[in-house]
Amino acid sequence: MAQPGSIAAHPTVRQFVKFCIIGFSSMIIDVGIWKVMMNRYGWHWVSAQTLSFAVAVTNGFIWNSYWTFRGLGSGKRHELYARFVGLNVIGYLLNIAIMKAILVALTGQVIHDGKHENTHLNIAKAFAILCVAFWNFFSNKKWTFTAPKPEEN
Repeated sequence: MAQPGSIAAHPTVRQFVKFCIIGFSSMIIDVGIWKVMMNRYGWHWVSAQTLSFAVAVTNGFIWNSYWTFRGLGSGKRHELYARFVGLNVIGYLLNIAIMKAILVALTGQVIHDGKHENTHLNIAKAFAILCVAFWNFFSNKKWTFTAPKPEEN
């Protein structure tokens, strides 16, 4: 148990750790589906990323709403889900942009046939995951799972 006054006792730090644990499970789902769709079925990396994102973001919403931000957020579940997905779509676009920038930096090619070296894809994916994790946590903490405001009389 965290000592009072320590950084681990801060609610936002505890939420971020929980968010990262759930994010790790979503990342496994995301990367797993992404790799299968590209390597087994020959999908373009963006198409594979779109499917893997949809499944992973749903996993993230379910677990974050029940564990990380339990009881927080105002509105019906479908409204919270829509906000969560909307913010994560921005995260998805950031992910694609970061991956593309890294791939351009690694290959020197702006336009490519979509078939990149696995090492380059893995580097780009890992860097994008790290960057987007912060966006997803803080945006969802502020706009999706914010504590309801007390009603004023």
